[in-house]
Amino acid sequence: MTVIPILFETLPNELLMNIFQYFDARDLFRAFHNLNCRFNRLLRSLRYVCFTLIKFDSNESNDYHIFAPYIYNLVIDHAVNIDLSRFANLHRLTLLSPTSNQLKQVVSNSLDYLEYLSIGYEHFLFSYYIPDLCEKIFSNGFPRLTSCCLFEPRILEIIPKFTQATQLCILKMDNVDLLAYKYILSLCPNLNLFEFTMLNQQDDLINIEPHRNLKKMSIKFPSLMKSFSDCAMNCYLSCVPNLEQLNVCEINFDVTIMVYLNSNWFASLIKKHLPSLRRYKYYIHACGVKQNDENTLNSIKTNFKQIHNQRYQSVLVIKLSHSSLSTD
Repeated sequence: MTVIPILFETLPNELLMNIFQYFDARDLFRAFHNLNCRFNRLLRSLRYVCFTLIKFDSNESNDYHIFAPYIYNLVIDHAVNIDLSRFANLHRLTLLSPTSNQLKQVVSNSLDYLEYLSIGYEHFLFSYYIPDLCEKIFSNGFPRLTSCCLFEPRILEIIPKFTQATQLCILKMDNVDLLAYKYILSLCPNLNLFEFTMLNQQDDLINIEPHRNLKKMSIKFPSLMKSFSDCAMNCYLSCVPNLEQLNVCEINFDVTIMVYLNSNWFASLIKKHLPSLRRYKYYIHACGVKQNDENTLNSIKTNFKQIHNQRYQSVLVIKLSHSSLSTD
């Protein structure tokens, strides 16, 4: 029986496209670009090409322009100096630890197709471009931007200066107090998902206009804030009457696990403010717990189920420093 060898270039286009998905953008174009007209057409037809630059290599600085127009998703670390104007098809951009020059480019380039933007903590202590970047994000400077992750802490100070509504549907931030929360809801009338860390509220609690499009919200707070969290949570929940999914994550550094035996888990506030809630998930990250009392954990579990499970789907997740317990 004669075995006929199969050449790579004889494979059907569908199979080649599946194979291409496993290549890094640089390796993909180095291997197949200008091989022949057929492969060039296939490369140009790729829709979701990803490129990650974690460490800049000067020897590779001259070749990314070949595939830059085809990049859909770009991830950049702080050590990389790159020209964003070459990425004409960019839909998703992640700056892990942005430099001032990277922020300048995000501000100065139109990025007309950008749908997702993630800004990590700034690599330098100060940049003149943070206010301009915030203005562009919250004033529809990116015409297609619908999802944004902002972890630069000074953004919180700049948001109250804007008044124009944005088309953002998904927003994730690190630290948000009630005043910033109020401004964000007013700036983002189409917001569907909002994730943030609750800041210690020092000022008087404020009234916030209802936001009727928000369906999913995740709130993180440290257990040291427990003394005021009920009052603050009342304000956060009172203005989102159509919320369907709520995640609460409590970071427990210093409070004994026994305090949760009598916890209400914000049940009264949910009953009062969230008539449309379908799913509630409560995380407890307990660090440095010295004892793991299974009876106590089971009692906490039972208490949680009795309070919530008859009203909506609820999940309690307890993660201890030396073990993990999840309840459905």
